[in-house]
Amino acid sequence: MKSLFIGRFQPFHKGHLAALEQISSKSESVMIGVGSAQKSREEANPLTGGERISMIKRVLMDRGMDDVEVYPIPDLECHPAWPYYVEAILPEFQKVYGNSHTVLKLFSDVGYATEEIEQVDRDKYSGTEIRRRVNEGKSWKYLVPEEVAEFLEEIDMEERMKPVLGTKSETEKKVAHLLTKTGKRIATAESCTGGLIASRLTDVPGSSAYFVAGLVTYSNESKVELLGVDQSLLEKKGAVSDEVVEQMAEGVRKDRCTDIGLSTSGIAGPGGGTEEKPVGTVHMGLSTEKETKSRSFHFGGNREAVKKQTSEKALEWIIEELEET
Repeated sequence: MKSLFIGRFQPFHKGHLAALEQISSKSESVMIGVGSAQKSREEANPLTGGERISMIKRVLMDRGMDDVEVYPIPDLECHPAWPYYVEAILPEFQKVYGNSHTVLKLFSDVGYATEEIEQVDRDKYSGTEIRRRVNEGKSWKYLVPEEVAEFLEEIDMEERMKPVLGTKSETEKKVAHLLTKTGKRIATAESCTGGLIASRLTDVPGSSAYFVAGLVTYSNESKVELLGVDQSLLEKKGAVSDEVVEQMAEGVRKDRCTDIGLSTSGIAGPGGGTEEKPVGTVHMGLSTEKETKSRSFHFGGNREAVKKQTSEKALEWIIEELEET
């Protein structure tokens, strides 16, 4: 009998390993289905589907469990159809194991044999508890197999799980107050934030008094053509760099004849990251007649969270700049 063991494995822990050993003892062969495979860089789903598969395969290889196969299983909005979708994308299986009553019922309703896994120390060995411990800086490595701990260190899980900075409507209101008070005008050149900063600035009534223009220069070509960014600098440093965001900020300030120019460029994810510039890396520039400068950050969370955090830090920087004038 071929069995399917379904879970999110965020991350794979010792409870999962014990469950897998139980299932293997009852089955001729086992498949592991990595559920919600399309989700990543969220508080409850920090690992990508590919990362989870690599993590599990490392455990299997070190323990000689070569007969266990691992497959990604994305979610499907129509829950009743999900078992048929899983059936279509995976090799044939006869029984489903898991901890979710909903998942087991869905497969039971379409004729599959199902069994809830007898969990070992469920309160101790749970993805939620491990993520909480990582997030709070508490010890967690003893809860996962050694191979998993090593893998999570390699991808810097602790950095990824840092609390996500929220946005506050008061931030743009304070920017509005200070711009109005000082009589200064601003223009933005956004890449990774896609116009979010301009949107927040114009959420405040009366913003036409200080907000002149917002350019979404997403491509390198637009950065060169609309902002005057040096093509050779883009090729040498890359769009996500201090040098480029400084030219972006200065370019939009001079082109729109404003007192302040603000720019952003980053890697919001889920793809596009490198070892040097991982997902969540953001650079922003701020230009005034006095000087042009830049700052860099590394944010956690998914694509939306990175964009929101970037907008919040950018607005806070404007406040800081205006309060110093």
